[in-house]
Amino acid sequence: MTERWLIVADDLTGATDSGAQFACRGLDTFVQWRDSRPAEETVVACDLATRQLAPAEAAARHQAAVRRYLSPDRRLYKKIDSTLRGQPAAEIAALHATLRELSRPALGIFAPANPAMGRTTRGSRVLVNGKPLEDTETWRREHSYRDANLAAILRDAGLTVRTVTLDAVRGDGRAMREQFEGAPGSIVVCDAENDADLANIVAASFDVAGFFIGTAGLAKALAARAPALERKFRVGVRPTSGVLTVVGSMASASHAAVRELAAMPGVHRVCLSRKLLLGTWQSGTRPPDAASRIAEVLESGSDVVVEIEPASDTQAAPDSRLVEGLAIFLVPAMGHTSGLIVTGGETATALFAEWWAGGLFLAGEAEPGLALGVIPLQETQIPVIIKPGAFGDAGCLVRSLERLRAINHGSPA
Repeated sequence: MTERWLIVADDLTGATDSGAQFACRGLDTFVQWRDSRPAEETVVACDLATRQLAPAEAAARHQAAVRRYLSPDRRLYKKIDSTLRGQPAAEIAALHATLRELSRPALGIFAPANPAMGRTTRGSRVLVNGKPLEDTETWRREHSYRDANLAAILRDAGLTVRTVTLDAVRGDGRAMREQFEGAPGSIVVCDAENDADLANIVAASFDVAGFFIGTAGLAKALAARAPALERKFRVGVRPTSGVLTVVGSMASASHAAVRELAAMPGVHRVCLSRKLLLGTWQSGTRPPDAASRIAEVLESGSDVVVEIEPASDTQAAPDSRLVEGLAIFLVPAMGHTSGLIVTGGETATALFAEWWAGGLFLAGEAEPGLALGVIPLQETQIPVIIKPGAFGDAGCLVRSLERLRAINHGSPA
């Protein structure tokens, strides 16, 4: 039997990259925004937009979402950021308490490894490409906890925590299952370094878990339990228009990818100043000539990449006003593009809010970590690729553009 799932995430890229794992198996998968009506698809991923909230507010929003969207026939998956941004501990504690209030099993299986993106877990600590998370650019720019010790973070949130070592994950599956069965009401933090480790965790815990907590890596292992279905997802597009790429992320990985993309023939690069975007955000209006010019270039069939001027302080925290100003600035491009590539969850959320997109249907992945879907817009559907800011190599935006160009020429999504 195909399981029905509710995925709750703290930002849009989290909702899309975890939901995409189920879409890759052919399951109908829909990403919705918070406060929208409950969707009926087999897999529903909900962006709760809590990344920038205080712990109590983020927790309350997760509680409300579960009470509204978690029907008796759905299982629960909590998507967290692989680098622990936001308030995952408070959100996990809120979900745990809410499941108990609903008289549902509350054993949480926590395995945040995402091997495809170089995220692993050993000794209950997060590693990025083999080095401690605390030593990365992402942690230096933005973090919520004193360190990346998962068990300690959860205990500080008032949860009962058990741990499963990598040796246990790779040992006797029955013994690991006994560890899960002996920890009702706990959150069990599991080490993992590859997809096989995650598959072992799912096999041992699936029948006893109340909910699962992780990234796209664990979501992939859970989705693999479902029988593969034939995907019949095709995209209706405007093939004569160009593709719009919007980069709101400040991560160095995203800016390296922009440089590669801008070097392609037929790609126009637009770098918007922070002053202009802050003014756009404050006034709610945009310079008409500059904004309309982007729409004209797209309409002519050329591709456009738009980025925010890098901050002088590379360790500066993200400024939500900039991405909201960027979204307002790009409204004239709506309806003039054959495809959309967006880097950064907050950027995608702001852009879709301005474009009145009611949700996103997922078709799968453009490549590991980059979700592929369509947004229904006006009287057409626009294919979209959403990339988390810190994911991907320097060529990922080039490959994304080539993928959307292929879709425009008739290839299935």
